[in-house]
Amino acid sequence: MKARDTRTTREQDVITLLGSDAPEDVLRRVLAGAGWDLGAWQLTALHHRPGAGATGVFSVEAAPGAVGRCGAGPQRRTAPGAVPTHACITSYPLPHTPDGVTVVHRRGADLSAWVHPGDPLLPGLPAALDPGAATPFAFGAGYDPAATLLELRSYRPLRRAVVLARNGDERRYLKVLRHGAAAPLAERHRTLRAAGVPAPALAAEPRQDVVAMHAAPGTPLAELLMRDGAEDVEPEALLRVLAALPAEVLSLPARPPWAARIRDYGEGAVAALPGRAGRIRRLAEDIDALVRSSDSGPRVPTHGDFYEGNLLIAGGSVSGLLDVDAVGPGHLVDDLACFLGHLAVLPALHDGYARVPQTLARFQQAFDRRVDPVALRSRAAAVSLTLVAGARRRPERRQGADGAAGAHSVSEAMSRLQVAEQFLADARRLRAGSV
Repeated sequence: MKARDTRTTREQDVITLLGSDAPEDVLRRVLAGAGWDLGAWQLTALHHRPGAGATGVFSVEAAPGAVGRCGAGPQRRTAPGAVPTHACITSYPLPHTPDGVTVVHRRGADLSAWVHPGDPLLPGLPAALDPGAATPFAFGAGYDPAATLLELRSYRPLRRAVVLARNGDERRYLKVLRHGAAAPLAERHRTLRAAGVPAPALAAEPRQDVVAMHAAPGTPLAELLMRDGAEDVEPEALLRVLAALPAEVLSLPARPPWAARIRDYGEGAVAALPGRAGRIRRLAEDIDALVRSSDSGPRVPTHGDFYEGNLLIAGGSVSGLLDVDAVGPGHLVDDLACFLGHLAVLPALHDGYARVPQTLARFQQAFDRRVDPVALRSRAAAVSLTLVAGARRRPERRQGADGAAGAHSVSEAMSRLQVAEQFLADARRLRAGSV
């Protein structure tokens, strides 16, 4: 069996384990190590990175153990020592085992578990979720920590987290990163803003691998897409903000686009839809071949994760360019394909995106005039295929399940697979027509 097949089988086994009753013992052990007894629990999110393992995020109900650490009276959820509400279990191989991490061997896999927010690779997360520590960092002196509300807006275990901090009318975003990543990200923000690119302004110098940012102005493009298909947003607005990325970006480390690892991401799709393994692997091979044989265009400054979730709009222009971690040298076609690939899967997420297919056609037509249409569609197919595994993040219900949640995840994954297939078919049609 090929090494990739062996790895995929192991990761599928871990995904199955995380969705079973097996995690209960692991959760019980990690909570006991922190002084708590486990009550009810539920798998609430599943993150799979092909080749890097799978991580389950579990909601937990905890009570003080024999040697409780809670203290008297209720405490704020975000304060250190608060009653645990979540725990994580991962098959990702940690470089070392820090305090607070429990390692167990289950069904042929080494699993590491921790009580949230003690993420072993995000050391700044506890402070970012502590009003006493986050308030002076995010807002400066003179702000009352008791008036600070903290909300975990996104969390990719072992990779990054975003915390929204509110104090009165003031808002800040705290981005929690791995060790050594905060300073380079802060420098990207400075470089972009100096060039007139609307990246969020820094609120403070990085601390504990956390970057504090002011909220950028504008309305999320995703909201406009749901409202009216973003009919007042012209494709040129997106092209302008990408063209404004400064030449200094070319000296940054290059990150491979999504299409560069399409066969690995195809294995992530296989984990989500194991019954379609052959179909998915053939699709990934065909996409890879067309990506490699099409014209990617010149090397230019790129965003690296350019899609509606990272764009704010005001007055028809991009007023906020978010998540600039991957900014660096690349190809314009990959940024545009990233946008189209994400856009195409939206209608299956919510009925409110009913007008998105017309928007997709409008943007695709405009992008065709700037990059090779075959390259654009083959890379959009790759992006859509990378999103198939994301449907597994909404897990099936455990006890007493009626199957509805699992059926929805499979339906969503299939929809994304079909989007990728349609992009590839369109690319092939264009290629055949140009021969």
